[in-house]
Amino acid sequence: KLEDCSRKLIKENGLNAGLAFPTGCSLNNCAAHYTPNAGDTTVLQYDDICKIDFGTHISGRIIDCAFTVTFNPKYDTLLKAVKDATNTGIKCAGIDVRLCDVGEAIQEVMESYEVEIDGKTYQVKPIRNLNGHSIGPYRIHAGKTVPIVKGGEATRMEEGEVYAIETFGSTGKGVVHDDMECSHYMNKF
Repeated sequence: KLEDCSRKLIKENGLNAGLAFPTGCSLNNCAAHYTPNAGDTTVLQYDDICKIDFGTHISGRIIDCAFTVTFNPKYDTLLKAVKDATNTGIKCAGIDVRLCDVGEAIQEVMESYEVEIDGKTYQVKPIRNLNGHSIGPYRIHAGKTVPIVKGGEATRMEEGEVYAIETFGSTGKGVVHDDMECSHYMNKF
């Protein structure tokens, strides 16, 4: 249903306008890149954290957008940490900026937050093996990576490039594993 709504909204028209990639609907400990497959009977609950990640394109110009939905206010500080880190990354970005500097700034902001959930305090951590990326015409991943932790390459942003500054926060170890049912596929042209 999510993808059907997106298709109607953008007035899908073959290669001229459409979805840029499968709509992600990742719950709780699944950080990203999950789309419910046919037959999935999962129902969104009050205590769930739901990450929606969708992309559209017009003539190959891609928009990569994500947001998080929660209903229980105990997660508000976690969402604020990630939003502040995202905004910091956007403010740091620009021509000739080193991508590793963007990542370091994102990490610093995110780790400045602590969140209390069910009486236990957690430091918010970036998920170090998920990143933002450059975007090109008809290419969701155009070759450059925007880390969300310090370190990495000193590659610089260049004039005319487009980026998805993506931040992923966690109260866990800050690492994702590929151990779920596959629901996303990508062709490399």
